[in-house]
Amino acid sequence: MDKEQLKTKVDALQANLDVRKSELTTAQVELNVALNELANAGKPVISCDLVGDLMDQIEEMFQETLINVCPEDLSPEFGLNYNEICLEQIDTSNIGFCRHDLEAVFEEFFAIKDDEESDNS
Repeated sequence: MDKEQLKTKVDALQANLDVRKSELTTAQVELNVALNELANAGKPVISCDLVGDLMDQIEEMFQETLINVCPEDLSPEFGLNYNEICLEQIDTSNIGFCRHDLEAVFEEFFAIKDDEESDNS
């Protein structure tokens, strides 16, 4: 092969490679869409506004819980470190979030049915 034939062959192979890269990119996008659809299959759909409202309510509930924590319940342990006092450990096992409070937040936004009620519908 002479130089012109090799250049033509290289150009053809490059064009073939570009087409295949484009096909691969398209296949990857389709795969990502399908994986996203699979991950969301069967999940209830709620709006972004509702999610924001839920997060606000739950955040407020956690803040109220943390505001009411008594410092003595944390059992802080301090240490000395080169002329400075540092907090080495805090015991958060006494801080609890009431399940009833969480249920109240969800009941504000959803009509929650017992599994038995859902099965009989």
